[in-house]
Amino acid sequence: FFGAMKKELDNRGVLFISDEVQTGWGRTGENFWGYQAHAMTPDILTFAKGVANGLALGGVVASADLMDSLPGNSLSTFGGNPMSAVGALATIRYMLKHDTQGHALAMGARLAGHLQPAVDASPVVAELRGKGLMLAIETVQAGTLEPNTDAARRIMEEARAAGLLIGKGGLYGNVLRIAPPMTVTEAEIDEAADVLVRIIGELG
Repeated sequence: FFGAMKKELDNRGVLFISDEVQTGWGRTGENFWGYQAHAMTPDILTFAKGVANGLALGGVVASADLMDSLPGNSLSTFGGNPMSAVGALATIRYMLKHDTQGHALAMGARLAGHLQPAVDASPVVAELRGKGLMLAIETVQAGTLEPNTDAARRIMEEARAAGLLIGKGGLYGNVLRIAPPMTVTEAEIDEAADVLVRIIGELG
């Protein structure tokens, strides 16, 4: 889809911007950047958050011609922050040394393996999808594909009560977002999966 979209945008002279704030730095497991899964290269890439492990830092990458085409000065409260820059450098070195991308792929597969049987057996879950340590569970009304926001809310709140924090989003608020730290351990994956499997089973 994105490859075909990029070709059409190129034909129309429209820039393709890949927001890698969440999908970048190896979180999807298979690739270091999310866009690399789609056989295309964006005109602009943006990133933040994970690059500095919580310190305030973000960035924009584009060709020199494109960046030089933007006239005027830009001010930033945190621009050039040396602490954030040092933190980002340390984070990137750790990621590369410890292959956190490969770890995300393995831990994501482990988590999905635990969750898939419960998802398949549940009448209120349409599917489990995602890559690496960026997974989603979509909840629906039993026997249909209509969004079930109540089921998503219940799973999220009951997980929180059990000590597990997950997110909720999607156009209709019926998609649970699961994005553990990229340094998550096997034991933590198993513990989180046990919580979610139990809650999903109780909903069914």
